[in-house]
Amino acid sequence: MKPRSAQLAIASLVVACGLHAVDAKALNPNTKDANAIAKAVDAQDGGDKTTSLMTMTLKDASGRKRVRKLQQRSLKFHGGTKTIIFFESPADVRNTALLSVDYDDGNKTDDQWLYLPSLHKSTRISSSEKSGSFLGTDLTYADMTKPDISDYNYKIVKQSAKVGGEDCWVLESRAKTKKLAEETGYLKSHQWISKSKLIPLQVKSWITEGKKLKYMKFGDVKKVDGVWTPFKLSVRTMRAGKVESMTTLVFNRIRHNQDSVTDSDFTERRLEKGL
Repeated sequence: MKPRSAQLAIASLVVACGLHAVDAKALNPNTKDANAIAKAVDAQDGGDKTTSLMTMTLKDASGRKRVRKLQQRSLKFHGGTKTIIFFESPADVRNTALLSVDYDDGNKTDDQWLYLPSLHKSTRISSSEKSGSFLGTDLTYADMTKPDISDYNYKIVKQSAKVGGEDCWVLESRAKTKKLAEETGYLKSHQWISKSKLIPLQVKSWITEGKKLKYMKFGDVKKVDGVWTPFKLSVRTMRAGKVESMTTLVFNRIRHNQDSVTDSDFTERRLEKGL
């Protein structure tokens, strides 16, 4: 559950339980090198063989809520990361699932397959579909994979800003190509990067279509097996100053280095088998 602009912050939280840091690598808090900051965040170890249980709450403009329970597994391989997410409940979405293969090589297009039990088959997510909503949430399919930082231009918007008492850089990112901007659905993003942990604490993204803004907030940050891990993500989509919808993800359990996670967990056949 490639945080690309917003994805620099979202992706690993959703699919690998967060943009984590074992320990913030030495980086001068007064640095004005935006690329160095982006590289330092990208270099953090996110753990391997991860399992997690999540509660997702969807809220519309009228305040109506829907609650989902999800399970997730992720595994690093030579060249990238594989992740599979299953919807556990309620019954009408049980066994709906997403398989993502996230390649480290920015020249390779990340692979994603969605399985809908009602159709009894999995479908591949095309590049043109990746800016679309992931099953009615405020997250997109593009949000579910990690960005190649070389595909973005970065600059420091603010040298020092506080988020929950933590000193942060405010970093702006923009896709270098129109094609990538269209694929992700974002014109640009601002990320508040913790100087002490080198992880994003909040993100503001300008959505290309519909003159909308997306706000993301990471909270309840704890260390799990020595890895800084946000246990909560709140995402709000806004237009003209009003909240259109909101998605909240709470991680009920996160475990790294689980031997039960194997390569056989990340196939289309496993996707279609269900829980």
